[in-house]
Amino acid sequence: MSYQSRITFVVCLGLFLGTAVCSSQGRDDSLRAALEHATTDSQRARCLYALGVRAQEDKRDYSTALAHYRQALALDAAAHSYRRMLTDYATVLNIYFYLGDYPAAMKAATEELALAEERRDSLQMAKSYNTIGFIYSRQSNIHESGAYYALCLDLSAKAKDSLLMADAYSSIGELKAEGNHFGEALASLFKAYDLYAYLRATERVVHTAYRISQVYKGMQNYREALIFSEKTLKDIETAPWYNEYDRALYYINAGDIYKGLGDFPRAVNMTRRGLAIALRIRHREDVQDAWCSLADIYARQHRYDSAFFYYKLYAALKDSIINDRSRQEIAEIHERYAADRKDKEIALQKELLARQRLWKNILLVSFVFLVAFILLLYNRRRLKQRADYEVKLSRQRNDLFGAVIMAQENERKRIAQDIHDTLGSLLSAAKLNLSALDEGFLRSDQVPRYRTSLKLLDEVSAELRNVAHNIMPAGLSKIGLPAAMKGLLDSLANPSGLKVSYSFYGFEERLPEEVEISVYRILLELVNNVIKHAGASLLTVQMIKYPAYINIIVEDDGVGLGAAQGSGPGKGMGLGNIRSRVGYLKGTMEIDSKEGTGTTVLIEIPC
Repeated sequence: MSYQSRITFVVCLGLFLGTAVCSSQGRDDSLRAALEHATTDSQRARCLYALGVRAQEDKRDYSTALAHYRQALALDAAAHSYRRMLTDYATVLNIYFYLGDYPAAMKAATEELALAEERRDSLQMAKSYNTIGFIYSRQSNIHESGAYYALCLDLSAKAKDSLLMADAYSSIGELKAEGNHFGEALASLFKAYDLYAYLRATERVVHTAYRISQVYKGMQNYREALIFSEKTLKDIETAPWYNEYDRALYYINAGDIYKGLGDFPRAVNMTRRGLAIALRIRHREDVQDAWCSLADIYARQHRYDSAFFYYKLYAALKDSIINDRSRQEIAEIHERYAADRKDKEIALQKELLARQRLWKNILLVSFVFLVAFILLLYNRRRLKQRADYEVKLSRQRNDLFGAVIMAQENERKRIAQDIHDTLGSLLSAAKLNLSALDEGFLRSDQVPRYRTSLKLLDEVSAELRNVAHNIMPAGLSKIGLPAAMKGLLDSLANPSGLKVSYSFYGFEERLPEEVEISVYRILLELVNNVIKHAGASLLTVQMIKYPAYINIIVEDDGVGLGAAQGSGPGKGMGLGNIRSRVGYLKGTMEIDSKEGTGTTVLIEIPC
């Protein structure tokens, strides 16, 4: 479909759906234009469905609406659009119920049921059972109607669908009322009423109240019937969104109740209000009931001419809705459905037999592969044992490496402490004693040597402190890793003019001592590599502690590892020792280095 065609289709459909002030003919023209530009079955189906809605709701032209809906259904079926087909069937069935065409309704309902059975959609099957039960009830076939309502209730209960269960209870209650089993009818209807109220299904609550009033009316308990009837009337008169079919029912029912109470003026008024709506929407059943009720009301008032007039209208319409031919057509449709279902069951049995034969063959083939599978498992177990052994060996090596590292660090700590405490103290004492000498007692040629000696003692002390700090920084165990690293980086003195930039974040809490020592050694080795080999002018060190890991980045703008070492990244210059320490901490290390562009080392260590 071209871009221009898509634009035209959307614009034409939008003119129908979005314009509230355009003329009726204009909306039809927009839809037909959209239909002409539609290139897919789905688009055409939606246009036809919209034309059906226009014909049904705006023009009351049910024949045209039905034709459009059936065309949309055929297109949705061709597109295998299951959900859209269910919507189409629901709309088609609604039209048939309006027209009182129950043979056609039975055909559509059985098609819908077959579709749901094919998809194994138990909820939709329950809805279809409910619809077929309703059709049988309208044909006074109580036995078949009750059987389908029971199927609907059983499936909805298994699916734990409260709304569908309430629908089944409501239908069963109406059926019980038609058989004059008023107590059972009220029990089922009140179950439905309570479920609808719990689910806040307002429209269904009102409709169930109408059915309860009908039961009380059948029991000739008109006072109770009037209570529930007034609930329905109060609701529909304050809620304009109720459909006109229900409005007609409720007014006609209220007319029957007032007739039973002997209030004939109100009975006529309510019945005529319902009749007017039924005639406007062309609902044949409601029109039939209204004419029958008016005939009875006028007969009770001894106005026999009016009564006879309405009774003739009622009898003629009733004969056109319920007749032997209609019953026969419904029975034939149901028989065809039953035969089709039987054929499907036979086909299913054949399929099951074929599957059994297939399974036998599968079992024979499976036995052939069973030994191979066992051998595969045995080989896999050996490989797993070997892998476990290698993991264990690697763990032992790692533990040994850790022990060696800790032994080295402890020895370094001892040596650094001895240097600081012993040699440092001796040098300090020597300088103190030498400084105590008065230069006035020295010969003039001895004074320069005296001063040079003091200076050399200062330099030796400083160099001794640097050596001790490199072996083991005295402040690491006291002030922590970040402060120790800052002290190290601040103390760098490079004659080549190396600039150092560093940042440390997230180290509010101390790390374990062995982790701090290992990280310090890693950073010290990396910094020494940059100073000795990189020929860099800028060194950047970044260390961030996250909740789950520590991120370390050391970056320089030197010659790169390849140029500095004459090999690829990650080889030489103490990096093997660094990798060992990172591995001991169960971390990862990545090196990005190209000749002439510097080196970036990224390390992540879990914590």
